[in-house]
Amino acid sequence: MNVKQVLQSQYLAALAMLKQAIAKCPPEAWDNPQDKDKFWFVAYHTLRYAHLYLKAQDKGFPRWEARGHSKQGTPFSKEEILERLALVEQDVVEQIPLMDLNGESGYAWIPTNKLELQFDNIRHIQQHTGELYERLSVHRVKLPWVTLKYNFEPSLARNGRWRHEAASPKEKKK
Repeated sequence: MNVKQVLQSQYLAALAMLKQAIAKCPPEAWDNPQDKDKFWFVAYHTLRYAHLYLKAQDKGFPRWEARGHSKQGTPFSKEEILERLALVEQDVVEQIPLMDLNGESGYAWIPTNKLELQFDNIRHIQQHTGELYERLSVHRVKLPWVTLKYNFEPSLARNGRWRHEAASPKEKKK
């Protein structure tokens, strides 16, 4: 078993579920004034930290624009969030193979090794994706569980595309 390929597969499946939630979010849920943490902000926050912790260390990578979740202002658009999601997908493909999974996390405030940090990062994506799925259920948006088995081909990965198998148990039957 190749642990790095499993990490990539789990990251990309978690990100596929997040992408599905973002794509299906109705306009009234995207920046709902009733929400303390807006839908767009939860998606942004999730991707910002996924991007951060996929890097070798806490320096030498471009920082993302910060926007407060409870202040007045212009929210990120779906397109902007989906662009960032594509960047994180690319991070997964490019950064995981380079990681020393037994090495230190690379962040002074995280006293674990790099492998455990990646598990934490995937759980963080899943936690917020679940939160967004729950919000969407109020708007009667139904989203299936995503089961992806990625087949990595370097030429596809460099172009931000991956081949994958069935996206949900229903689609497997078709």
